[in-house]
Amino acid sequence: MAGFCSKVIGKPLKAIKKRAPAFLAGFIFAVLCVIAFNAALEATSTPLYCTTCHEMEVAYQTWKLSEHGTGRMGTSVGCVECHLPPKDEYFAYVTEKTYVGCTDIYKHYFGGEYDIENMRKKVLDQMLDERCVNCHDNLLARPSSPAVRIAHMASLARPDSPEARCMACHEYTGHKRKEKADIKDSTRDEG
Repeated sequence: MAGFCSKVIGKPLKAIKKRAPAFLAGFIFAVLCVIAFNAALEATSTPLYCTTCHEMEVAYQTWKLSEHGTGRMGTSVGCVECHLPPKDEYFAYVTEKTYVGCTDIYKHYFGGEYDIENMRKKVLDQMLDERCVNCHDNLLARPSSPAVRIAHMASLARPDSPEARCMACHEYTGHKRKEKADIKDSTRDEG
């Protein structure tokens, strides 16, 4: 019986001992890859990084002038908070960030002339209310006026209506409308 147990346990134990260093090396490599991937993800998620493509310079400058960029309301909100799923939805965030990043790179090198107004309209059409509500979850808590409260109540009552979309009233919240000359005169700092 003892010989049988040593055969049954001994063979798998020898196999484990033989493969343990390779498994450990693979595990350490995987952990380092995850750490490096997340560091790269974080580094490419800053507003200043977005300006590495010249097409985004106007968006960056208008963001800096907005309530979201200045932090006037107590916090500064970056590009990814509005234009991508929340970071705590990790796989949705990574998937969309990868898709949008690849699309932007393709358009940068092969897309022809960049039309700011056309792109602005396209982005506004794709902005999801869920992204706004992720931070502004209680629209009725402290409205700035009774009219704002009524407008938010109407929007909440008809969420599928185009007029009820956040962007219908708050189109310039994330990017202040400025003339190109004013934007180019602004100094560029890290955001």
